[in-house]
Amino acid sequence: MVTLLRLATVALFLFNAGLARAEAPLTLISFDFPPLVNQLEGNQADGYAYRVIQRMFELAGDEFELEFQPPKRALRSAINHPGTCAFPIDRSQERETSLSWIGPVSVSRHGLYSHPDRPQSIVTLNDARQWRIGSYLGSGVGEYLQGQGFNVHLASKPYLSLLMLQAGRVDLWISDTRAAPLTARDRGIELNEPELVFFTTLRSMGCNTSVPQARIRKLAQALLTLYQNGELADIMALEP
Repeated sequence: MVTLLRLATVALFLFNAGLARAEAPLTLISFDFPPLVNQLEGNQADGYAYRVIQRMFELAGDEFELEFQPPKRALRSAINHPGTCAFPIDRSQERETSLSWIGPVSVSRHGLYSHPDRPQSIVTLNDARQWRIGSYLGSGVGEYLQGQGFNVHLASKPYLSLLMLQAGRVDLWISDTRAAPLTARDRGIELNEPELVFFTTLRSMGCNTSVPQARIRKLAQALLTLYQNGELADIMALEP
């Protein structure tokens, strides 16, 4: 009788411990990338993608804790650390099996920008092969072009590539077409329209594969609800 009672107590403890682990907030890692994510003081955030993520968790009845890291490190953290997700990151074939995906939380159009004083004539993407191109570590588009033989320099943070364009260290800058004017404005840099808009990517939240699939599905269903009831469109229509 004592043995059975002890076993029952242990089983109840393990069950409750499992529930506690399941209910522990996910660690979400992002990076400063206005207007998708605006990093504020005290690990707080705003921005289109952040608002979508925040509302998605509310609908799912789930919780998260937010951290900020450079884009490449954020991606590695999600791949390597249990209970961790990163957003908004490009979903690509190379990354597909490394993470459990929820998205898209944003759709990005990518353009090639030149310095206003040094415009480059680009009609097709292949025309850019002759130029030095700036992007950032963790950018799926930048890494893809680098893999295709383009001369791409990957900086540690998105805005650093703009500074390189300003300084003449690169000839073209790859950026999300919504992010580019804000990044330039915040740093007092003049920027023309892109020479070429050439690629569209789906930005999603990628989670460590240890996160239970039931939890992933619940969050994904909440995101689908935001699409279906029009809330996501309303969030995207808000001023950045």
